[in-house]
Amino acid sequence: MALSALGFVGTIGDDDEIHIVSEESDSDDEAVKPKKKRQKKNTEFASGFEFTEKTVDDGALWNIDMYLRKKKLSSFSTLDEKIARLRKEKKKEKLTEKTYSKKDNNKVQLEENKEEMEKNEESEEKEDGEENEDEDSDTESDLESLSDDELIADTLLLKKQHEKTLEREKKKRKGKDKVKSMNSDSNQLTFQDAPPLDENTSFQDMNLSRPLLKAINAMNFVHPTPIQVATIPVALLGKDICACAATGTGKTAAFMLPVLERLLYKPKQAAVTRVLVLVPTRELGIQVHSVTRQLAQFTEIDSCLAVGGLDVKLQEAVLRQGPDIVIATPGRLIDHLHNAPSFSLSNIEILILDEADRMLDEYFEEQMKEIIRMCSITRQTMLFSATMTDEVKDLVAVSLKNPVRLFINENTDVAYNLRQEFIRIRENREGDREAIAAALCSRTFHDHVIVFVQTKKQCHRLHIILGMLGLNVGELHGNLSQTQRLETLRRFKESNIDIMLATDLAARGLDIEGIKTIINFTMPNTVKHYVHRVGRTARAGKSGRSVSLCGEKERKMLKEIVKRARNPVKSRVVPPDIVAKYRDKIEKMETDIEKIIKLEEEEKELRISELQVNKAKAIIEHHDEIYSRPKRSWFQSHMERMAEKEKLTLGKTNVKPSNKSKKQHKKPETPEERVQFEVMKAQEYAIREAKRAGKAKRMTVFDDNMPDTTAKVSKKKVKSVHTSFEKELTNTSRRAVKGFRHRPSSYEERKKKSKGGKFKSKKKFKRR
Repeated sequence: MALSALGFVGTIGDDDEIHIVSEESDSDDEAVKPKKKRQKKNTEFASGFEFTEKTVDDGALWNIDMYLRKKKLSSFSTLDEKIARLRKEKKKEKLTEKTYSKKDNNKVQLEENKEEMEKNEESEEKEDGEENEDEDSDTESDLESLSDDELIADTLLLKKQHEKTLEREKKKRKGKDKVKSMNSDSNQLTFQDAPPLDENTSFQDMNLSRPLLKAINAMNFVHPTPIQVATIPVALLGKDICACAATGTGKTAAFMLPVLERLLYKPKQAAVTRVLVLVPTRELGIQVHSVTRQLAQFTEIDSCLAVGGLDVKLQEAVLRQGPDIVIATPGRLIDHLHNAPSFSLSNIEILILDEADRMLDEYFEEQMKEIIRMCSITRQTMLFSATMTDEVKDLVAVSLKNPVRLFINENTDVAYNLRQEFIRIRENREGDREAIAAALCSRTFHDHVIVFVQTKKQCHRLHIILGMLGLNVGELHGNLSQTQRLETLRRFKESNIDIMLATDLAARGLDIEGIKTIINFTMPNTVKHYVHRVGRTARAGKSGRSVSLCGEKERKMLKEIVKRARNPVKSRVVPPDIVAKYRDKIEKMETDIEKIIKLEEEEKELRISELQVNKAKAIIEHHDEIYSRPKRSWFQSHMERMAEKEKLTLGKTNVKPSNKSKKQHKKPETPEERVQFEVMKAQEYAIREAKRAGKAKRMTVFDDNMPDTTAKVSKKKVKSVHTSFEKELTNTSRRAVKGFRHRPSSYEERKKKSKGGKFKSKKKFKRR
């Protein structure tokens, strides 16, 4: 007993009780679970120090809980709540109409109607789900029917032509590479030959470190994909890479594994940023960051996320510590480079562009030039995309040095397991798109669906329509705040939303498990955009389906897609009576749609007024702090930014000439400069007024002091002069004076002279 009191454990006695717990039991007995070892407290921080916010959760998405504490959601009702409220009101109206129509019935019938009201409220919510089961057989039969004979004929002919052209292109590739290398252009760029692929290689054969192999096993990666087999060995050698592979083939792990291996092999001596990953959208940046954290979970490599819409000060605090890897969008990164004094890109060893074709287009052109200018010259550059092109101008802009070309798939290849379907819309039936989309979502495709819409306004309208039909819908586009966008993504990943309506914001890079169907409300502008959209499904070897609504003007795009398709493309037919049924439903809902839109506009105005009031209060309370704080700078001036926008909208040939003659005053920053600026404006105004006062006034017929009424009357009198006497007095021309002297004055004298023939014609008095 003495030993046990001191903490020593002895042998088990004969009378001691033993608790046996089976491995299969689900008991929550905490005494059986082993206690976790207490970690040593870090003495670098004070005892009362706490981190206020996490950057990324251990899961696959941004941890919104801590972020929403700081930026609370508004107290106004959401769109889904408005739709649910309207639906309940409609149901009550219908049921009350039934009760009022049966006034003459007995009390027993009234009680039965009340019971029906309660039952109908529960049953009508599941009405759409019960219809789906009855009509599944009809849709399957419609699916197999190929009604569009022209489309099938095109598929067969174009398929044969495509197979022949593939063989010709393979033969011509070697000749094209030689021609490229022989070009004497200043922007010359030659690709190195990629090493041969060995499909039997595993992650253990790639000389990766144990922490990375352990993370790969924890993420359930079994066998590397072709892009990973091709990229990892070349990237470990430090060569520049230009890689292209189909969507959903693991490109993020393909560039992050060699990066982490190099950082482990060459540990840092000082806290500096050595790797930069640039992405076009915020959601893709969050996804890449989460994958990076999962791959580096057994290492000491730290990463940072710098994207728009999130707290700038927290990002600056993390960047000040010098994280190894920074994942950022171009706009927010430039903001930090110009306004965070301790952050720079001079020590960057590896630069990665994810979705590189999007990063190198005109929209990000000036921003990419600024970032590349600030990066280190001696760096490794890697470009990755599903629709990559090897155009010389774009790649030279990133200053690649003898890059290795790793094109696993063609630029316009979709996933092999993707089933592509199209619904033909006749020329006079363009207004049926909403009805067809509503029929597809409510009858056939119930969950894990993304509907891609061209505009934000149409996306919001579809959300209201499908919500009024009783579907669980969410929307994702640029008009939403960052918290709303992250909340929609989280709910869709957790299957709390069945259908997500999105613009092309969600078309690139997002990896969401279990997406079954992609619906294109309208066809995209290019085949490249189509490949990215349908690439959200049929990822990592799984099957998927895409359904596109194709009008008469979009048939050319359809033929290009059919030409490049690996599997035969099918035509889906929605029965016209079903389209008419949903069209009538939408027409009846127009008043409710307008009502919801008006409510949202009113709430938006109230929200703006609240923000303005809060801003005014903050300015009054913290006036000195706000105006003494230096303003955030940008690498472009306001005029340069507006000129860039004009180039993007009008095109480079139609740029409006800039007005260089106008004086441009610098914006004041300090309070003293503001006072000087106001004094200067007052002086300029006084000079302009003095010039106007010194100018001579115009001569007018009427006096300036005369009131307007008399002036109007006098003007009317002048205009109403039509008598001959007044005309003769006022007309002082040479011809009129001669005529006045020599012509007879009265009508009788003129008559006498005309009879005698002595009256001269007017031609004599004509001016020569």
